[in-house]
Amino acid sequence: MKNFKIIFWAVLFGLMGIVIFQNQDFFMAKQSFRIDLIFTNYETLELHRAILFVGIFLTGFIISYIFTLIDRLQFSKVVKSLGAEIDSQNKKITSLINELEALKGGSPGNNKENEEKEEEQKSA
Repeated sequence: MKNFKIIFWAVLFGLMGIVIFQNQDFFMAKQSFRIDLIFTNYETLELHRAILFVGIFLTGFIISYIFTLIDRLQFSKVVKSLGAEIDSQNKKITSLINELEALKGGSPGNNKENEEKEEEQKSA
């Protein structure tokens, strides 16, 4: 599966490289953005379209990372609390098993050994 992922991404980046290489005229043309608000106008410097595409891609990547970061932090808290609950339940189970064995009159390992000895004595 790891090799498949590497091959998949290599093919994907290769195809993107071919598209960019074959359309160099489009990506190397300069363009500026203008924002016309009611109270002000703003115009950027002329930049290559490729730089604008990369900037827009990185902006989207950062925004999606921020939104998923919140969810990941919440999930890590849930995982930690569930892990603590599992530990406490395991301790309780162990104490209940020890209490049960104490009521039976032996330790958990001794009961098995006693049963084996009794079977050997019966068969002999």
